[in-house]
Amino acid sequence: MSAHRRGAPSAEPRNDVSPGEHLRREIERLGLDQAAVGEAIGVSRQAINNVVSGRQPISRAMAAKLGRLMGRSSDYWLRQSFSFSGGDRQDGEHRPIGVLVNRQIMRAVKDGIIGIEPFTPANVRFAAIELTLDDGIVTSEGVTTAVGGRRKFFLAPGGCVKARTKERIGFPQDYLGHVGALPWLSASGIISSMGFQVAPGFSGQLTFCLFNAGTAKFRLQAGDPMISLEISALSVAPAGAI
Repeated sequence: MSAHRRGAPSAEPRNDVSPGEHLRREIERLGLDQAAVGEAIGVSRQAINNVVSGRQPISRAMAAKLGRLMGRSSDYWLRQSFSFSGGDRQDGEHRPIGVLVNRQIMRAVKDGIIGIEPFTPANVRFAAIELTLDDGIVTSEGVTTAVGGRRKFFLAPGGCVKARTKERIGFPQDYLGHVGALPWLSASGIISSMGFQVAPGFSGQLTFCLFNAGTAKFRLQAGDPMISLEISALSVAPAGAI
């Protein structure tokens, strides 16, 4: 009796596409056209069409430009082929829309769709990722203080500091983020102040302020979780995003 007849699961069919075909799908998924993509990365529409039609491969220079535009690494665009199966597909109807849950965050980072560097899987929660404190903070007096290694800073009651995340975030044009406070910080009297939305196409570290509204000093040290980032996939890129 065959494995199929015994009820064993069969291998999930995969759909391999060329880099040109994958680029065409990505352009359509973003709601763009070849001319808009060419203008955004500084090449002609014909250069994009040559890749999409398979007449030319994606060069290393173009891979870097596509990576900056779409939030993926250049190595992502230098693959020989792109394989998708079932729910892993990033094109068309199988692409996730809405807030990413833990496994989708992990997959999006692994596939280079979103950038989080350094990435710590242990910081991924059910539908968000906790971002950590960078090595330096700026006090209300404008003094930059290191908090990396064994160095610590104690935020006094009523005190405020400006900080940023250790992680650099990179979003393609059809992803955005929402930033929130961590419950355990709020319970300690620490108020986080930051921009609520991380815009599509954002690249860089996130900045925020911490205010101690409690009655005791609060220790700040590099690598401690400070804010929560919720990531959402949009159906298409916003008009005028590039």
